[in-house]
Amino acid sequence: MSSKKLDFIPVLLTCVGGCLIGLAPIFVRFSEIGPSFTGFYRFLFATILIFIYGVLTKKIKLFSFKELLIISVPGLCFGTDIVLWHSSIVFTSIAHATLFVNTAPLYVCILGYIFFKDRLNNLFLISLLVCLLGVFILVNNNPIFSEAYLSFGDSLALLAAFFYAGYLLAINKLSKKFNIFNLIFYSSLFACIPFGIASLLELDNPIPYSVIGWLNFLGQAIFVQILGQGLVIYGLSKIRPQLSSLLLLFQPITATILGAYFFSETLLIGQLIGVIILLVGIYLAGLSERLRETNEG
Repeated sequence: MSSKKLDFIPVLLTCVGGCLIGLAPIFVRFSEIGPSFTGFYRFLFATILIFIYGVLTKKIKLFSFKELLIISVPGLCFGTDIVLWHSSIVFTSIAHATLFVNTAPLYVCILGYIFFKDRLNNLFLISLLVCLLGVFILVNNNPIFSEAYLSFGDSLALLAAFFYAGYLLAINKLSKKFNIFNLIFYSSLFACIPFGIASLLELDNPIPYSVIGWLNFLGQAIFVQILGQGLVIYGLSKIRPQLSSLLLLFQPITATILGAYFFSETLLIGQLIGVIILLVGIYLAGLSERLRETNEG
C-alpha cells in the first residue's frame, strides 16, 4: 500500500505543477511590457531567488565546464520553447499556438523511443490519441480558432513543442545524475539566454511603469517557475516523461478556465467536452502506467 502512495505523490505534484504553469498566460496578459522581456524577467527573478536560497542553505553546487554543458540542456530547451511559443502568437492565433505546442507528448514518445528505446503499451498509445483529440476539441471550440492551413506561426508552435519535449526528456534523464535543486536552478539560469537574445529583437519598453508590473514578474517567478516547474522537475525525476507530458496537459485546461474568469472569455459546451476527453485520456495514461508496472513487477 505504501508503494502505491509513493507512486501517487509525484503524479499529483506533476498535475499541480502543470496547473501552476497554466497561470503563465494570465501573467503575460497582465504584463506591462512585451512577451520576450516578460519571460526574461520571469526566469531572471526565479534564478536570483533560487540562488539566494541556495547560497544560504549551501545547496548550490559548482560544476565543471563539461558538466555545465550537460546541465544547460534542459534550460536552453525550455527557454527556446517558450520564446518560440511567444513568437508564434505574433504570427497565428493563441488558439492555434496552444494547439500545436501541446503536441509535445507525441514528440516525447517518438524521441524517447528513438534515443532511449522507451517502449509504450497499446493502452498508452490510445491515451495519447485521446489526449490529443481532447486538446484539439478544446482549442477548436475557441471562438478565435480558424481552420486556416499551417502558417508560419503554427510551424513555430510545432517547433516549440519539439524543444519542450527535449526539456522533459532531458530533465528525466539528468535527474539521475544531478539533484533536483541544482536542476531547478541551472534550468532557470540557462533559460535566461534564449529570452535574453529574443528580448534584443523585441522593440518594446523593457521596464514596467508601475510596482504592479514588477510584482507580476515576482509572481511568475514564484508560482510559475519555482513552484510550477519545481514540482514538474520533481515529478519527472520519479515518473516516466511520457506520462508526465500528458499530465502537463492540465496547462491548457487551467489557462482556459482562468481565461474565462479573468477576461470574460466564454466557455463553450465544446470546450467543456474537450476538457472531459482530455481528462479521460490522462486517466487512461495513468492506468497504462499501473499496468506496465504490474507486468514488470
